[in-house]
Amino acid sequence: MTTSVETKVFRIAHISDLHFSTFTWSPTQFFSKRWVGNANLLFRRMKEFCHNQLDELTEIFIGKKIDLLIVTGDLSTTSKKNEFVLAQAFLNKIKNAGVEVITLPGNHDHYTKLDYRNQTFYDFFKPSISKSENVFSDVNLKDQKISVKKLPDGYWIVALDTSLATPLLSCHGNFSEQIEANLRKVLSAISDEDKVILANHFPIFTSDSKHKHLLRDNALRQVLSEFPKVKLYLHGHTHRHSVADLRNAGLPIILDSGCTSHKKKGSWNLLELNKQSCAITSYSLATQDQSKRWKERSTFNFTI
Repeated sequence: MTTSVETKVFRIAHISDLHFSTFTWSPTQFFSKRWVGNANLLFRRMKEFCHNQLDELTEIFIGKKIDLLIVTGDLSTTSKKNEFVLAQAFLNKIKNAGVEVITLPGNHDHYTKLDYRNQTFYDFFKPSISKSENVFSDVNLKDQKISVKKLPDGYWIVALDTSLATPLLSCHGNFSEQIEANLRKVLSAISDEDKVILANHFPIFTSDSKHKHLLRDNALRQVLSEFPKVKLYLHGHTHRHSVADLRNAGLPIILDSGCTSHKKKGSWNLLELNKQSCAITSYSLATQDQSKRWKERSTFNFTI
């Protein structure tokens, strides 16, 4: 008589670019970049984003038995405190449902020089994803721009903060030499037998204009090629969903969740991990009974 052993699966939901927003007529916005974001919100973003569609996610996450939610940046639109309050309230509903939540900032979360200098984002969202007993508990996103969390079955989450305040018409990030040094130190300390999921707001490649890309992205790609233990790279920023297996090029599997709050192109990914494999299911919006509902779009299976 044989008995089957149930394989334990760890489930991660990956969403990004929520862009919670509140409009302001305050004249103080003209002393910073915020007026640009408000103009963009008034003439474009208000028509493109719908945050009501996010409300269904909590129920879906419960039904799918999600263990962990990763949000790869741009929770706000112009890094105003009341925008962060809206994002925090949304994520608290998910936390209260028993799902752990990890957040990292995008360029819109460090939108003005003042908010970047004051690190306002971290007044609302924890800078550390580590447990106190974690060997990496002394590093965090606010100070070292990196934080680390150990997961079951030899997996690790490594989160980066490569966002910064930029000039008026720019929205690039910076993989600085110090962040590179910190990332190399962390990756070197993790066993080669383990598997790393690296999360960042910016992609490692960009087809957009240079004012949107990650500075020193070539240095990040070099690090990834030197540390094949990085199996998955999660990001947002582009508002374009994608799943790309770049292992033949010496790089990890790349996951762009897309913009989860986009009214027409909203999307997100579900990762189901076990010791040897990863299944990735993509979700997008579909019209059902005259309303938008989240539907499975495609599933990818990888041995890692």
